[in-house]
Amino acid sequence: MKIQHQEVNQQGEFFILNEQGEKIAKLTYFYETENKINANHTFVSNQLRGQGIADKLYQALIAFITEKQLELHPTCSYIEKKWARN
Repeated sequence: MKIQHQEVNQQGEFFILNEQGEKIAKLTYFYETENKINANHTFVSNQLRGQGIADKLYQALIAFITEKQLELHPTCSYIEKKWARN
């Protein structure tokens, strides 16, 4: 499964599409400042749960903030827990 990324108007998401082009997993964020993003929501459809998909979306987020040298403010409970462990 390919994780895709898009940003529009200071908001972005990492997501996975099914064969019909529907988002079946996503992690959304928005910019609080020029250098700080707020990761505010993670969703994984029932058909993908238990396969580590949320963690893969999280890892894509971490790679993104590392590459762009951004600060992370996690308000999604899943991301907040993962971030606190690191």
